[in-house]
Amino acid sequence: MRYAVVADLHGKRKAWRRVLDDVQRRGADRIVCLGDYLDAKVPWRGHDSTTRRDVTDVVEPDPRLWRELAGVDLVLGNQEWRIRDLLRDEQTVGDLDVLLAAPATRMIGAATAMHGHQFSWDDGPICPGWPAVLYPRLAQLPDVPILMVGHSHQVLLLDLLSLGDPAGAVLARRRPVTPGRPIPVDPGGARRLFVNVGPARGKPSRWLLYDDTASEMTFHEAVSQR
Repeated sequence: MRYAVVADLHGKRKAWRRVLDDVQRRGADRIVCLGDYLDAKVPWRGHDSTTRRDVTDVVEPDPRLWRELAGVDLVLGNQEWRIRDLLRDEQTVGDLDVLLAAPATRMIGAATAMHGHQFSWDDGPICPGWPAVLYPRLAQLPDVPILMVGHSHQVLLLDLLSLGDPAGAVLARRRPVTPGRPIPVDPGGARRLFVNVGPARGKPSRWLLYDDTASEMTFHEAVSQR
């Protein structure tokens, strides 16, 4: 099965179209969105679930985008959680109800997918010679062979190796990523893999092609073909 994995769209329809065009050109069996496919209009500092708001005060309606997103595999992000928390049940109808009812985690072949707001992030670098980026708190990560996330709006690929001590310490090694170049995946190996697919909302729009049958993944950067 070939999965097109997308994260952090933040309601940008043009970015969604760029990704879809690229996915259709390269081929995929299923599309998976790893959260923050919507964008909450209420900032976190103004988040108050006791205040009555209209839907348009909380999220920008986009019926066409919502309809298309409702037809793919979704994972709930922190933006969707905030929108859901700010609206009443009777306001989340139709496609919006589908978008806000996504699970927190989902299996994609041999990989576990979640948004990434469930654990903490720190400024790097943890790898000498690499640019400083946000790295996940290793001790908080689920113990799974492959973990795919978004949330931090970056491309990041880490090998995770357990040191075998009683404290459960984990060593992380950052791996280089070249768009368009396949990377072998060994879900049964000694090393776990942490994958941040990068944000779809920008230019270029980033996404990941994960081929579970061939045991490989390829990072892609989608640009407008029109």
